[in-house]
Amino acid sequence: MNKRSMLALCFWVVLGLATSVGCVMKQKPASSGASNREAWSWSLDDARRTLEAAANSTDPSLRAQALPVLASGAASWLERGWLDPSPTVQRSMAISHALSLSKEHLTRPGADRLAVAWAVLERKKGGLADQEWQRGLPQDVLVSALLGDVDSIADLLSDVRDGMVPPEPMMVDILAQSGIEGVGAALAEGAIQAEEEMRLPLALVAHRIAPLEGAHALLQVLGEADELTKIFALETITEQAGDRAHAWLRTAAKGEQGALREHARIGLVALGNAPIDDAIQRLGSVDRDQRVWAATCLMMASNNRPLPRTAILALQGAWRDESIAVRLASTRALIAGAGIASVPMEPTSFGTDLDAVAVMVAAKWYLFHQGKASFVE
Repeated sequence: MNKRSMLALCFWVVLGLATSVGCVMKQKPASSGASNREAWSWSLDDARRTLEAAANSTDPSLRAQALPVLASGAASWLERGWLDPSPTVQRSMAISHALSLSKEHLTRPGADRLAVAWAVLERKKGGLADQEWQRGLPQDVLVSALLGDVDSIADLLSDVRDGMVPPEPMMVDILAQSGIEGVGAALAEGAIQAEEEMRLPLALVAHRIAPLEGAHALLQVLGEADELTKIFALETITEQAGDRAHAWLRTAAKGEQGALREHARIGLVALGNAPIDDAIQRLGSVDRDQRVWAATCLMMASNNRPLPRTAILALQGAWRDESIAVRLASTRALIAGAGIASVPMEPTSFGTDLDAVAVMVAAKWYLFHQGKASFVE
């Protein structure tokens, strides 16, 4: 695993899911036009068939994509996902269905501790963490701290300040959303003390929830970092948005010639401070990471303004990229900016290798037919 992949694994959270990918599916080229839009449409059965194939895959990342979606339509799939032996799958179920998990689910032997902690946090936010429900939960410092135990909170914050945070993306996200007083400052302090692979993830979360302490920690962590580390930090800060993100990007965009400056300039598109065309042009870059980032920034830009037709057509072209990372980013951007019907992918057929793109598209079509408004990827 290269350094860039390791950084992403340590931090992302789409939400505690480290999405590995399978073989790129072989698809027929799709030309533009209304007739092909109809050919790209998936029926409910098409979507269900693909999701069920993914749910039976040996790849836990595909099961983690498919099972939460299927569970939105049948309780048996919720049970299947929660009993899955993979922590990745259990965490995906907790993210999507925390309020549907019973006390029996959370107290079963072998349940992943971070999946349980996430569900506890969500239930507490929803006002469902009553005393009776809490009895029998795992005697875990994290769970106890989330439920408000004073001694456990003190122990947890002490570990965080010492940088003793396991390299699990969901752990960092739970800390960020815990609401525990002082956790932001503790993360900033811990970022300086932690092992190298966790320093940047902790500093980035601290920067988001405790701006003053977090900015100091982030500057210190990035002081001697290589360009790849700085690029990853820049991407995360861009996705956090806000005034601080604008300042970081403007500074980096004026820096020395190189990948970091180019990334910053594309990031300005996401924040509405640069023309859409700047990102469209980068979709044709020879640098794969730059193509992924350009598609990601177009997706973020669509949150504030409709994507022009030129951007949609460019993303549909990028959808056929040889890199599945580019295809994933382009698919997300098309769904966000123009809807699932804009993704130029025909329904999968039996015997076709599944990949993360196919499962994502199937999930969107399934929820579209089910009348669902959104799906956390």
